Amino acid sequence: MEKTQSNKVQKILFWTTIAFTVIFALASYFLFILQSGRVFSDFAETLSYCIVKNPYSGEYANIHSIYPPFAYLPFYLFALIAKKPISAYLAGEFTLSQLCDQPTFILSFVLFFVLCLAVVLFLAAKISKFKGKKLAYLLICITLFSPILYSFVRGNNIISALILIMLFFWLYNSEKRWHREIANLCLAGAIAIKIYPILIILFFIKDRRFLDLLKTIGYALVLLFIPFLLVEGGFGNIKHIWNNFTKFNSGESRQLNKTNISLDALASSISLTLADWTGSNMDGLYSILSKILRFGLVLSTIVTFILSKKSKLIMQTILLSLLTYELFMGVSYSYTLIFLTIPIIYFLKDFDNYSLFDKLFYGICFLFIACPIFACIKDFRLIRYVLLILAVKAIVDLIIDFSRQRKIKKQTNQSEQTQNIEPEVQENV
Repeated sequence: MEKTQSNKVQKILFWTTIAFTVIFALASYFLFILQSGRVFSDFAETLSYCIVKNPYSGEYANIHSIYPPFAYLPFYLFALIAKKPISAYLAGEFTLSQLCDQPTFILSFVLFFVLCLAVVLFLAAKISKFKGKKLAYLLICITLFSPILYSFVRGNNIISALILIMLFFWLYNSEKRWHREIANLCLAGAIAIKIYPILIILFFIKDRRFLDLLKTIGYALVLLFIPFLLVEGGFGNIKHIWNNFTKFNSGESRQLNKTNISLDALASSISLTLADWTGSNMDGLYSILSKILRFGLVLSTIVTFILSKKSKLIMQTILLSLLTYELFMGVSYSYTLIFLTIPIIYFLKDFDNYSLFDKLFYGICFLFIACPIFACIKDFRLIRYVLLILAVKAIVDLIIDFSRQRKIKKQTNQSEQTQNIEPEVQENV
């Protein structure tokens, strides 16, 4: 039976690999040629942040970082490789497209992403425990995973956070204490790079590992604040970060961006559509709908995790913790979906444990999200709805599992009480 299920997963991965390869080959023109003006823009910004004295104060044009200094520590070596062209770019001597033609910038970019992708694929192999052809197909599918392709085109540093989160889940339940300690550090580091993984700390609450929770929060605070001492202006830059972040999240253009997958963008899209149909102003509806969707999801997730003590539905808990914050943010571009690599791996790993309905439901949703066509055309608007449906489905699954466990526990207690009563009756007789 296990071999049959293994063959099913291998066939799914094989045909997915074929389909993704064909789609990518046909649509790569849209991915690289038509977007040449924005290719690697995030990587250029990240390297720029590394070589200026202060990336927060707005002293340099287009230099207004929204992330703490720790997020840029992994990039200093790569910034040194391309320091000369990056400096020219900051001075206005190069446009972004001209910068991308510079050999040292290309070398820096290729080195960073090849190394990161290699580590991601290595960890995917470790987490999945796949071997042979099945592993080969999985690694190809991950490489062609739509959010990974989009993060590659943007040159976004989120892939470094993905590595830390994969390390966390790989080591989280290790029997070795020092492995679990490294897991805590990795989660703290991921939070310090990109705030998106923060709701993963709910795993500590679910598993009643409160000491690990406190350690991780402590590590995260150290990694968030101590590196400010290495930047000109020190802790005074925290105010600049908040101002930069506020500006980043404001503006209708960001809400309507085709790659913004947040619930705020979804609420904006729905209200604008209704405004077009009715000819009425729907700003009030947008404000209410956005708050209901975003805060409703966060509250539902927290309650679900509290109820999910001892739950064995690992994929659903990982999926929910990652999706909730991604959907909650006012601006959450589609490269943040790179984290869904992890629940997809767990889904394939435990494929035979799902019902036929869940295999089809989750499988179709994950295939839809993973399809390279969305990265190629830079339009993820349909995926917003899929993500919300996935989050609701994960909540429902976990609540059903909680009810099932509670029923089993109740039956067990009743059985034990019956067994205790029987000897007392026999003694009285």
